[in-house]
Amino acid sequence: MLWAAVLVVAALSDAQAQLTAQTSIAPELRECYIDPMLVNRNNLPPMTISILIDIIRKIEDNPNVNMDLRQLSALLLHTYRQDGVEFHRPETTLVSSSMVLPFAPTFHSFHRHRLLLTRLIPSNLQVLANNTVNSILKCTLHHMLSTTVDARLRGDESSCNQLSQYRALRSGRSPRSISDDVEIIDKSVLKSTGKNGQMNHFNPNDDVEFTSYDGVKSARQLLGDSQCPLLGGAVFSQWGAISAGHLIAGVAAGAQPQQVPVLELAKGSVLNYNNVQQTVTSLFPATLSGDLAEAVLIQGTDRGSSAISIGTAGNWNSTQPPRHYMLHSRTNVEMTDPEIRGDIDGFVLGSAVPSALGTFSTMRLSQYLDMFYSARNGVFNPVLRACNRRDLIQQYITSTNLASETFAFAAALDTNMPLRGTIIGGLEQLVNSAVNNFQSYTSNNLNDMSCVTTEAVSVDFRLRTNLYIVLDSMWEYNAVYPAISYLVDAIEVGKYGSSITVLNAFNGNAVVNTTFSPAEFHSNYTLAAHQNMLTGVNLLTTLTNIRVMMQARLGDESLVNYVGGNSTVVLFLLNSGPVQNNEQVFEQARLLNETVPDLRLIFATSTNQFDNLWNLVRDMHNDIRQVALSPGGINVEIAMSGIVERIQSVGRRIINPTCGSHFTGGPSGTRQFDDFVEPGYINFYSVSPNYFFTNNANSRIRIARSGAGTGSLIICHSRVVVHPRRNATIVGLEENAVICQTLASSGNVEISLQGACDPYWTIGQCPMLYLSVQSDTSGNAASSAVCTDPSVCRFPYNIRYQVQIEELLCFSGSGTIRASVIFMFAALFISIFRL
Repeated sequence: MLWAAVLVVAALSDAQAQLTAQTSIAPELRECYIDPMLVNRNNLPPMTISILIDIIRKIEDNPNVNMDLRQLSALLLHTYRQDGVEFHRPETTLVSSSMVLPFAPTFHSFHRHRLLLTRLIPSNLQVLANNTVNSILKCTLHHMLSTTVDARLRGDESSCNQLSQYRALRSGRSPRSISDDVEIIDKSVLKSTGKNGQMNHFNPNDDVEFTSYDGVKSARQLLGDSQCPLLGGAVFSQWGAISAGHLIAGVAAGAQPQQVPVLELAKGSVLNYNNVQQTVTSLFPATLSGDLAEAVLIQGTDRGSSAISIGTAGNWNSTQPPRHYMLHSRTNVEMTDPEIRGDIDGFVLGSAVPSALGTFSTMRLSQYLDMFYSARNGVFNPVLRACNRRDLIQQYITSTNLASETFAFAAALDTNMPLRGTIIGGLEQLVNSAVNNFQSYTSNNLNDMSCVTTEAVSVDFRLRTNLYIVLDSMWEYNAVYPAISYLVDAIEVGKYGSSITVLNAFNGNAVVNTTFSPAEFHSNYTLAAHQNMLTGVNLLTTLTNIRVMMQARLGDESLVNYVGGNSTVVLFLLNSGPVQNNEQVFEQARLLNETVPDLRLIFATSTNQFDNLWNLVRDMHNDIRQVALSPGGINVEIAMSGIVERIQSVGRRIINPTCGSHFTGGPSGTRQFDDFVEPGYINFYSVSPNYFFTNNANSRIRIARSGAGTGSLIICHSRVVVHPRRNATIVGLEENAVICQTLASSGNVEISLQGACDPYWTIGQCPMLYLSVQSDTSGNAASSAVCTDPSVCRFPYNIRYQVQIEELLCFSGSGTIRASVIFMFAALFISIFRL
């Protein structure tokens, strides 16, 4: 009886696990096609690799999910991936029924998908509960993993596929056109626009709308309506759009490799082809040979082609934020550019996963993907990263193996996929044509960003900040949302990085609560949330509430002995006319700046309000910026780059936790916190003079090694250079403006703060101490797992060290009116003198 019960439970679990392989929408995914809020992609997070990794991290962190990389990669496919879902237009003479969902998995990609889930990557008799992530993230993950082509007429077909990037150079942009809204950067970007997945900027009015279903009546959707159909399952990355389902399938197949008999895939049918190998390696049909076989069978029968076409380019509807990938052609869409990249990346990561797990047996799937799609270091080897895709193809993929595996799988798939003809000969020749064209296309057409370029355009430090955006609702949503989305990406909002909070400029109340999840931010900051904001800017109320909130946070940090971590930046994004600034407003800003000394207040305004706001900030020349945000987010990177640079200049905090918000505490004694730096990266810190204003011989900062890791650490400090580096040459500064010391595998480096403010009368005049910790190693050092706690380590090769404080004190300039007046006049005098 016991064994019978076990078999029943196993059978039920297996049946549930195979629901995404059935010919109807899986029950747990149906709300993605029913709920109007979930059907509208504007209400879902963007389709980006960072969002994909963020959602996977949420699943891994769920206390009810206890799975390793092998299990989770397979279950993601069985729970959320369902390829080939199409809209089915009801006959015009019939009324749509509430009992029928007009979507079903009927596109050609479903048949390969079903074989994948039932024969090649079987489930482990477990399922992810429906409440593992919320509905928004579930539907986002479903759309990221599920490959299909939606060819419904949208209404933009007259312009979406007419090389609009060239036309945009000489013509005005229409506010309604998806494709007219293109930013031109340089010739190289222009040349590769169709390959890198770069396109326009976001405009909610440009969201995909299906305005007509005229055309051939059919029981299923036919490719033939839209000139530029939408590819489902595409995900944006710096190194080209990828099909995430193929990527995860490759990892899952490589983590649990199988040799599957071809006859088992053929469902017992008699194969019509000779000289077919008896088994296939599961990694091949899960990635490369799966798409190649589809192209061979469909193009060979539908079009009678003897030469198989590989590759179809496309563009994103927007770069900030990308949600729809539009193909440039409606034919030969069996192996599009994103699918090629997803296949290659999945095949490479699937091939490398045994070795990677050998280095780090408890490595998470999110870590594996995060390392591969990073600018530096890679997966325990700088060679193994997405920017090196072209070389990885040559290293991991041979034409001979690919051809034989594709031939075998195509023979099996032929017995599973309904076709419009019967291939009675020449299949092997068609396969060879497809493989040869694949090799040619990947060598000549996938001009994705190389590793050399990647390192040249990326920074070698990780920003960690708590960013509070005080938002004026007078901004149009379609202008300000791309700007905030750009900031979310630029400051790396995430579990191991920065957080973001959106506050209302009318009263300082939260519009989006503090989150370290980019997926959560995009889920919560929607058009509806923006429209529900109170209108107007009230600096007095807002600054007062922010001051109370920040002071309460300092109190909480004092209770938990918080010594350091993320910087704090408050960014006002204002679009109203001149805002009211009076003595009361100035007083609240003064109290905020002086009682929360590590906070940086920045104003970004649509009009020049320097004369109106200069007295509210610490650095009037750098903390007040004018930004031009256009509807549709045109040139958002140019408009917001100065803001990003200013946020980056604010180093991570090192504080005395006894001070609280009133600065009445005593000496810190000796306290510390752990931090981490990646090989070849650098962390920047700042220490406010509020913690070392008087001459205390015992005040110091100490950096000590607290864990394993290759190479030395370089510790630099300065009073004038906010990002101190070794061998940095800065014109106009003294030779000893930056002092650096080397910390080997043990020991510590001390920085004395004795007399650090002696030349200055007030705290406001005394500059901060700027500090950096740099890993003096190259990417080759990232070859071992020395940081294995996923709760604190983003990457397993992170180098752990300890930041110690000793006898930091508490001083505040907010005690008297006289002190603030002296501070204001001193700052004004210095600024005028510099001019």
